[in-house]
Amino acid sequence: MNKIFFLSLFAISLFCLGCNCPDDEQKGELNLEQRAQDFVTYDGTETLVFVDETGATISLTAPRGMEVEMGKLCYRTTCTEAKYGSPSSCDYYNTESRRFTYFSDDNQIVLDVLLYSDNYGYGMPEFYDALQVGYSNGTPGFLAQYLIKVRVEGTIDPKKITLSDLFEERQEIELNGKIFTDILLFEEGSLGLYFKEGQGVIGFKNTEHTWIIQE
Repeated sequence: MNKIFFLSLFAISLFCLGCNCPDDEQKGELNLEQRAQDFVTYDGTETLVFVDETGATISLTAPRGMEVEMGKLCYRTTCTEAKYGSPSSCDYYNTESRRFTYFSDDNQIVLDVLLYSDNYGYGMPEFYDALQVGYSNGTPGFLAQYLIKVRVEGTIDPKKITLSDLFEERQEIELNGKIFTDILLFEEGSLGLYFKEGQGVIGFKNTEHTWIIQE
């Protein structure tokens, strides 16, 4: 009886060992395309100076500079045996991201600019490049996103793009009496953020003030 019991345990152990998922497998590397790299002119060493409608200025700096990372982006699940205590596994690309996080001297104002790649759908090695900007001004802020480029040929299916809280494109806006053209904007409550491709953040606002980049 004991012999049968131990043989059964041994067989179950062998069965469960066979259920473990293999390690994730890297299929390639993906750097940001040139348009995404050129979407901002930042290098992380600059000081961004903004001026409000009264003439008062605010300076923002990025203590960590430009943060370049290569991170794992799974595009296809290859094994799902979590019921046996093993994590799932996937095929993935190492993808490049670039982040610039600027703080005012009192840390009340934060601008977090991220360029990154994500999955265009799931199951195929197809991707898109995107912009995400976080803005807070002493109160809970927001994240706004923008699709830079889908890296596939043919017709684009918007349902495969998972961006939300999208920037709005404007041909022209006026901030503090100055005209800006070809602007991305996002406004939520009393907060607003204004961005120009090929430059970066050109303005932001809260309830009391509107700041524009000093050039």
